Amino acid sequence: MRNLRFYIYTALLVVVALLTIPYFCDLMGILFLSATPILSQLSLYKWVAVGMVAMLVAKRILGSNFGWLETFSHELTHTVVALLLFRRVHSFHAAEDGGLVSTSGSMGRGMIPMSLAPYCLPIFTYLLLLIRPLIGVHGIWIFDILIGLTLAFHLVCFNNQTGRHQTDINRYPLLFAYGYIYLARLINVCILLVAFFPDYNVFTSIWRLLCAWYDNLLAIGAWW
Repeated sequence: MRNLRFYIYTALLVVVALLTIPYFCDLMGILFLSATPILSQLSLYKWVAVGMVAMLVAKRILGSNFGWLETFSHELTHTVVALLLFRRVHSFHAAEDGGLVSTSGSMGRGMIPMSLAPYCLPIFTYLLLLIRPLIGVHGIWIFDILIGLTLAFHLVCFNNQTGRHQTDINRYPLLFAYGYIYLARLINVCILLVAFFPDYNVFTSIWRLLCAWYDNLLAIGAWW
């Protein structure tokens, strides 16, 4: 039964990948192959890029505290997703050398989003993106620097924390776990890129992704 469950999950991952990859290719075409100059397109992300560079400075300033902050972010992401899935959180612990979150239910059975969330979800980045539509035009550049900083922080955490040594990952078949993680990251890229388009935000970006999935699903159905 456990193997059957993962066969079904893997099939769903393949379907979502088939729906997402064409949309990602369309976005690359908009950014790099459209009539608008590439530099003009990429200027949408210039302050985000500044924030990502600032992460290098922040990491040196934080020094040994950066390790604790990585662990805190990891466990906090578990906790937030657990709450979104209506799980009861019993305890939260974050130390420089490790952390632990205890919730109701099981992290292994049917709770894949909660288990793998820290490797997929830049939680602070999305928090700022949710607030970004409320920021005035004159202060948006400062906010975008903060978004870039949090995004770079997530990338550093991903690089340092992702591996077979993580029980969150090796509790599942590795091919499935890494397929889930990298597909989630591809979806994040699609959402984040569009969130900075003129007249768009994170909400309309997610809606555009869902519409693209629907259109691609119809296209696949018509092909069959």
